Amino acid sequence: MKNTFYFTIALLFVFNITSCTKDDPTPELDQEEVGGAKITFTEVEREAHDDHYHYKDIDDPETETIEFSGTQMLPPVGAHVHLDKGKTYRFQLVATDFAARETQQTFVEKADNHFVFILGIPEGAAEIVYKDKKEDGTNVSVGVTGYLTVTKETESFTLRYIMRHLNNGVKANIDPATDWSNTDFTKFTGSNDLDLKFEAHFVDGDHGH
Repeated sequence: MKNTFYFTIALLFVFNITSCTKDDPTPELDQEEVGGAKITFTEVEREAHDDHYHYKDIDDPETETIEFSGTQMLPPVGAHVHLDKGKTYRFQLVATDFAARETQQTFVEKADNHFVFILGIPEGAAEIVYKDKKEDGTNVSVGVTGYLTVTKETESFTLRYIMRHLNNGVKANIDPATDWSNTDFTKFTGSNDLDLKFEAHFVDGDHGH
């Protein structure tokens, strides 16, 4: 009886080791875990082509960069962004993990589960389009890279950049052309990978910073 008992225990031990080795691999590092971020606005030229625009780099462009850090992902005290009426800017998110490795392309590669909502811009003050590209060259709309055209002056406002991690199947209900500023974004179920807030101001011509 004792021998049968010990044999059974031994079999269970071997089974458990085999099961753990096969079914419980070491989890991969979550590449969407963000330790720092920055958004850069770079002036570009916008040219109309039929029902859409082409965007070109220019010499000596105006650039604005705002960085976010800490557990609350806050910008430095007093940091703000001034953009000029009538100009177009390429905006680009750079996100890093806690080892300072860039991770923003992960959002693009998983485009079906990610979309950026940009809130706080006064109505009619800007036009925004997203222009993301996967590593294989596929064009997608996420909001890591896009273009912002300032159409009118504003007072200072708080701009909110939200990287939404969407539940499976939800992205199909989003229209990138109109929903980028949807204040009811939580109806697109999921969670926020990033929620960045900073002061912005759209100005007419040169403005002292």
